[in-house]
Amino acid sequence: MKNIFKNISNSVIALSVVALIFGVILILYPGLSLVALGITVAVFLVAHGITLIVLDIKARKFYIPFDGMMQGILYIILGILLAIVPESLAMYIGISLGLWIIASGVNGIKLAMALRGTDAPWILMTILNIIDIIAGIAVLLTPIFSAVSVTVCAGVVIIVHAVINISKMISVKKNVKNLERTIIEKIR
Repeated sequence: MKNIFKNISNSVIALSVVALIFGVILILYPGLSLVALGITVAVFLVAHGITLIVLDIKARKFYIPFDGMMQGILYIILGILLAIVPESLAMYIGISLGLWIIASGVNGIKLAMALRGTDAPWILMTILNIIDIIAGIAVLLTPIFSAVSVTVCAGVVIIVHAVINISKMISVKKNVKNLERTIIEKIR
């Protein structure tokens, strides 16, 4: 079971590092073509969605509280829609990223609640995920800004989201024994 936790944690950290790099690029090159950016985000969302669905299927076999199916399906749908109409990116990117970040925050709160009653820092994880949800809502409210503003805002929020995700997964990796014990108790 420890290997499954490590695989999930490492996969989420890797995706978060990619998101972090993507956020930095958005900030450094805000004038980048929004069509190219739309296609890039679409590919990332589809890849992220497929990864989450695969991780969810693996996690269910071991009763691990990782609910990536909903997020994965949402990301794939958003990615396909974004690839079809990349010109409408200014509004689309705000909606897509906002929903992505909110879904991740909700999933993180579910994980934190699974760690409740252990020595794990579940309260900190809950607070970080609430901040993540607030950041996602902020992105949803900004699609009317100019394309450059949306790009820069999205870059900042993606960086914040990536750092929060990396922090969550480091915390999970440090508390694998507690999480494993909690799952075993729930199974019995």
